[in-house]
Amino acid sequence: MVARTHRQRLALSRVNETQTGESEPGAQIVVEGLRNLRDLGGWSASSGTVRRGRLFRSDRLDRLTPSSLSALDSLGISTVVDLRYQSEIDESPSQLWPLVSNHVEVPMAPENSTGLPFMERVANGEYDGLTDEVMAEMYGQLLDRHRVAFVDAITASVSTGPALFHCSAGKDRTGLMAMLILSVLGVSDTDIMTDFDLTNRYRTEEHMAEMAPQFVDLDLDIESFRPIMSAPVPAIERALSWIEAGPGTAEAYLVDAGMSQVVIDQMREDLIV
Repeated sequence: MVARTHRQRLALSRVNETQTGESEPGAQIVVEGLRNLRDLGGWSASSGTVRRGRLFRSDRLDRLTPSSLSALDSLGISTVVDLRYQSEIDESPSQLWPLVSNHVEVPMAPENSTGLPFMERVANGEYDGLTDEVMAEMYGQLLDRHRVAFVDAITASVSTGPALFHCSAGKDRTGLMAMLILSVLGVSDTDIMTDFDLTNRYRTEEHMAEMAPQFVDLDLDIESFRPIMSAPVPAIERALSWIEAGPGTAEAYLVDAGMSQVVIDQMREDLIV
């Protein structure tokens, strides 16, 4: 059954350092120009622990500096999987580091998205009346609409050396992809929600503070747009429920969408220690 733990009860203490000096699962990797860079490893899995240093998740890669490019290069990341649609890529093209030899674009967009820059969509009323519940429905739509894209993105991420996958904020599409991978590896629903909710710790408030003047210029209350600017835990809860009520498991979802069982088995062999 899907866990129903409220975000304030999620184990955010995981971001603290352990006594051994190794960061807890979901700890932010501090790199200039990124707010939501994290190693997907370290979580308890069904038959061990998710391997560290193999998969990374982040927000967009357009604001990197020479020092941050060097830092990302030092992580050994050679594959970057971009989940943004074309207008997002055109607006904020990624900066890549020397080690990247495989840059894969797997575009995903919410149903009925205009594809305009975010503040233009806000000004046009695209997000009027948006609530956590509407965000939860959108997550189900993303999973339903982009089954093959999730298969392609996950396959690209796990088929080569260390990989980083990202969208724009590193929370919605990236969060769903992380959910699918962690679920296949046997990570609990509670830990999956914890990983998802950490975006609110690392990114949400800083991002909203940065964007606030633009909302003032439009005479809009930025708090009305918190659901789209944050990572609402009810949305990832709905996504887990959607999987449970439909295909049953993340593995079944991916296999039904065309992922080879060989890839599934290889994921577990490579990503669990």
